[in-house]
Amino acid sequence: MYITITAQKLGSNYSQSSGDFVDYLEKENESLEQGEIEHFFNQYGDEINATEVVIEIDENTAKLKKGEPKFYSITVSPSKYELRQLQNNRQELKQYTRAIMKDYAASFNREINGKPITVDDIKYYAKIEHHV
Repeated sequence: MYITITAQKLGSNYSQSSGDFVDYLEKENESLEQGEIEHFFNQYGDEINATEVVIEIDENTAKLKKGEPKFYSITVSPSKYELRQLQNNRQELKQYTRAIMKDYAASFNREINGKPITVDDIKYYAKIEHHV
């Protein structure tokens, strides 16, 4: 598995909105029929539209300063072996992503009001890409 975590920048400035990045992630949907569209998902839902993703991310930056990243891109690329194990199944890939995000949240090793951070304390949206 290959994982990258990148703060989203435009030149030397951090992006103030997730809109352009979300539009970029929608590129695979442009040529698909309605039933084939790949929606965003998170820990709780499977069919989240791009507009909701932008609104939720952009409204979650109130305590951040202008010079701080507003959002990060986490890319998870399973190996060929892992994809074979998952049988390249969309639902299995989503479950795999959700498990990774639980581990990611736990890895912060921080607490909020005396409780360890869990996936319920972070806001994320994911999308399965089939082509790079």
